[in-house]
Amino acid sequence: MAVGLSRRICQRWVRRYNDLGLEGLDDCRGQQSRAPLSADQEEAVRRRIDSGATDEDEVCSLRGKDIQRILAEEFGLMRSLAGVYHLLHQLGYSSLRPRPRHRKADPEKVAAFKSQWSEKLKAIAAEHPDKQLRVYFQDESRFGQQGTTTNVWAKKGSRPTAIRQTEYEYLWVLGVVCPETGHAEGLLSPQLNTKIVNTFLELFCETIPENEHAVMIWDGAGFHTSKQLRVPENITLVQLPAYSPELNPIENLWHYLKSHFWS
Repeated sequence: MAVGLSRRICQRWVRRYNDLGLEGLDDCRGQQSRAPLSADQEEAVRRRIDSGATDEDEVCSLRGKDIQRILAEEFGLMRSLAGVYHLLHQLGYSSLRPRPRHRKADPEKVAAFKSQWSEKLKAIAAEHPDKQLRVYFQDESRFGQQGTTTNVWAKKGSRPTAIRQTEYEYLWVLGVVCPETGHAEGLLSPQLNTKIVNTFLELFCETIPENEHAVMIWDGAGFHTSKQLRVPENITLVQLPAYSPELNPIENLWHYLKSHFWS
């Protein structure tokens, strides 16, 4: 007999009738949904999460169950753990692996660099009024032969093998890129010192259009601050705060190349 319902619904109704009789067939609604957070509550929760773990939390970083406790104790909001994760996604959060930060990094200097950047750029523009400024990010990275292995399909219970390089030869890659235009240049070198950096700057300056002036952002490595460094006239150097690679987006390029091609 066709009843217009799925097999699973029919089975569920039969089970409810067998357990509870006719009362089991009454309309059973789920739990009442939690009222959404107000705009003020959302902002307060965001501030609490963004501020990170406190001494009272007794953890290094906030996990889902920690946020669940905070919502209950500090905001009077009762949520299941699944509800907490749903709320976090609604607020624009995602579970991400933090980037390592050096213990000597100075957050105040990083914040000052960001807040003063626009004024610094205006000052450089005033020094070159007839040029179009282009901001470039520069960095060096070493690519070697300490390879990694990846997952493969194999029979259950087996332990497949794969060749992994463990040699110690390496090559330095010097790169510079302008996110605005996509202009990028690179230099491969078996070693890295001030002489190599000078060669790189000399080659790079020749690729800059005549009507442009390059503002090159890089870190404070020794070969970037050496007295023997020769800076071309069409390049202005801006040094990043110490131990702050997160301010240099070209770092993402190195990570991508090493994880996809050059590892």
